Amino acid sequence: MHGDTVLDGAGVTAQSSARRLLAADVGGTYARLGLVDPDGDGFSVGFHRRYECAAFPSLAAVLRRFRDEAVGAGETAFPDACVVAIAGVLQGDHLLNGNLAWPVSLSATRRDAGIGHLHLINDFEALAWALPRIPQAQLQPLGAAGGLPLPTLLLGPGTGLGAALLVEQDGRPAVQPSEAGQAALAAGTPLELEVVRLLQARFGHVASERVFSGPGLVNLYLALCALREMQPRWQTPAELVEAADQGSDPLAAECIALFCGWLGSFAGDLALTFRAGSVCLAGGLTGHLQRHLGRGDFIRRFLDKGVLSDSLREVPVHALEHGDLGLIGAAAWHAARPRD
Repeated sequence: MHGDTVLDGAGVTAQSSARRLLAADVGGTYARLGLVDPDGDGFSVGFHRRYECAAFPSLAAVLRRFRDEAVGAGETAFPDACVVAIAGVLQGDHLLNGNLAWPVSLSATRRDAGIGHLHLINDFEALAWALPRIPQAQLQPLGAAGGLPLPTLLLGPGTGLGAALLVEQDGRPAVQPSEAGQAALAAGTPLELEVVRLLQARFGHVASERVFSGPGLVNLYLALCALREMQPRWQTPAELVEAADQGSDPLAAECIALFCGWLGSFAGDLALTFRAGSVCLAGGLTGHLQRHLGRGDFIRRFLDKGVLSDSLREVPVHALEHGDLGLIGAAAWHAARPRD
């Protein structure tokens, strides 16, 4: 990074730190921002905040709010570089994403936030960059035990469905971003075929995230209600998961079990596609469903791949708490690239 002079939130100039990075992890629901410093071989997150995206008119407004709050807390030296890990794909100047609260233009965000060296990368690309820095104790096994042998497939059902692949390139970690969440949803059972038929009538193209996400879980539940000719009782993913946890609604429990099994089949397909050495599940929904994911349907369908089932038995599968890892990954991405 360079030591350029930048304007802080109070309108005064301050020399930017030569080490510090402003990192952000922006999903469809929440934005996490933090000041990240090198810490030995890794990174540490200092001042940080989490905001609801819908409470702001733009990404630049989120960045300005964070800067103002950091200045108010005594953080007067700001970096001249910012990496925003954000759901979507940058095409030219504009971000392609249907799950964000607002459209995003890279040039307009740089201008309106007052940050010249601002980069946008995919949120799960950033999270994959953080994987080599995760302690083993932070990984919760769902299938075969083990570490994270490469290539590592990262999947994350949340507001949407994130995906990325951590690989080795020239002896060092590298990340291949993916938009697997937008690929067509494949059914593996008669019930799943019926669900896809209903979703096609409703949406046309049925992307995988139409089911493997928080809103997708509700889509799945509504499809089951239609197939069972029952009136929906629940409106949100949280209500569905709570009803399944409490055993108060058999249809909610069926929906959660169907989701977990179907997600397992999808993860197994991608593991075979990329010859993955390990699989990590992240994303907001993973934490809420971890108990259900560990009950067996997920792994049973993950392994149900015919002649290659035995090869998948050797692939470690873990659940991962997202937390601040998107910020760490954004910093790792920035450290691995040529300087501005």
